[in-house]
Amino acid sequence: MTLELAILGVLAGGELHGYEVKKRIQELPGGILRASFGSLYPALGRLEDRELVKAAEPEARPRVNVPLSGSLSGEAAIFRSRRTKAPRSGRRKKVYAISDTGRDHLEELLVADITDDRAFPLQVAFCAHLPAATRRKLFERRRNHIAERLAQRSSPTDIDFYQQALLERHGDSLATDLAWLDRLIEHEQHPDPTGGKK
Repeated sequence: MTLELAILGVLAGGELHGYEVKKRIQELPGGILRASFGSLYPALGRLEDRELVKAAEPEARPRVNVPLSGSLSGEAAIFRSRRTKAPRSGRRKKVYAISDTGRDHLEELLVADITDDRAFPLQVAFCAHLPAATRRKLFERRRNHIAERLAQRSSPTDIDFYQQALLERHGDSLATDLAWLDRLIEHEQHPDPTGGKK
């Protein structure tokens, strides 16, 4: 589900080759997700089978008019350079695009009630595709989930110093997430007119 969300999210920004899809996923802030070609291409195939993505024709490069050279050898060189050579493999790189159905599915994934700590950052990474009110609900729901986890934390008495240290680290991490979500919610209530997307 995380890879599917990442692929649809990056393709929502425009048509891309498989290599570029992988590169964009890996460039997401915070190293949210790593995708190997061994997992990416089968996932793209499954999304294509479900008609969530489609193969797009790459745009042809514009032909540049070159002035005549006046010599037979010059004209022959221009003619040779203009001939389109088929790639050695005989195949062109496939360009992927998100379909209208894929955009609808992306929105469903972005608003899904996900408790997986690895998937939520992906929802945030692509939540600019959602209306502001929907983003706010997403952040508030996540905040409630984190606050609940923080409140339910218990500190067993039969653990050693290092396990206790790990528990404290986890509690600090949840508190940091709460503060971060409060900032996101505040932004949706009072967006920054100079930088935030509405």
